[in-house]
Amino acid sequence: MKRKDSSESGQTLLELVVAIGVVAIVITALVAAVTASLRYSRATQLRSRGVKYAQEGLELARKLRDISTWDVFQGYAVGGGDWCLDESGTWTVDASSGACPLSASNNFWRTIHFAWNDPTMDVTVRVSWGERNVPSTVELKTYFTHWK
Repeated sequence: MKRKDSSESGQTLLELVVAIGVVAIVITALVAAVTASLRYSRATQLRSRGVKYAQEGLELARKLRDISTWDVFQGYAVGGGDWCLDESGTWTVDASSGACPLSASNNFWRTIHFAWNDPTMDVTVRVSWGERNVPSTVELKTYFTHWK
């Protein structure tokens, strides 16, 4: 039998240290990728909810236009034209500069701005939310005409 000398044993130890280093780098990269993916997924989910709330705001403004006379609908642009619209569909004047919570159970705020731009009513819905002190906003705009 041939006996191993000390240089062969040292070479095996060096290979083991390099292999452990490579494995540690790969595991760190995988953990970072999974963490970033989860964070991006959460941000995308919140943005989708924000867009949903903004679209809902536009539809409720359209409903308001349809059930009101045009003169009453134009009145929403008076006094700055800023309104709060909560989750239950209740319209209130926005006296707090955009701090209109949808409900007490979530971190979304929705404001609707009406601006009379003869012969149309410009409507802007802004939905904001914040997570980990990073504010985010989505804004949808449309205009309504006197079509009746």
